[in-house]
Amino acid sequence: MDNTTYLDIVEMVTSLLKSYELDAIYDTHSEDGLITMLKPYIKYAAGELSVLDSGIDMSRDDSMDEFDNALSDAEQLLIAKYVLIGYLTRDKNDILQMRLHLQDGDFKTFAEANNLNAKASALEQLKEEVAWDVKKIGYRDNNVWA
Repeated sequence: MDNTTYLDIVEMVTSLLKSYELDAIYDTHSEDGLITMLKPYIKYAAGELSVLDSGIDMSRDDSMDEFDNALSDAEQLLIAKYVLIGYLTRDKNDILQMRLHLQDGDFKTFAEANNLNAKASALEQLKEEVAWDVKKIGYRDNNVWA
């Protein structure tokens, strides 16, 4: 089996998220642009999964844009979800968006506030979901009923 590539993860991320920013990057720079854009978030995912002691081998070769092993679909899904968490956290913490919210006193403020709240809520839900997925890995290994 071939090593899992970053493109495999990027494809899963784009199937989980509709982002006009990512679409524009793909239109301009194709797959290489998406990989370059999301590479820091792959590192973020690797760090999060290491901290959680998930047992997923996250060794990789950034120069080849691939992992050092073939990851299962479930492992790729967890990595993609953590990539999304990193990406959406950046979007939620967009300083320009916060400035617009603080500077404008009309309907735009209300719309921006609702948009920011919706992003924060979606991000928290995704974090809870992926944390549960990681816990399920550990539960499987310690299941006394199996």
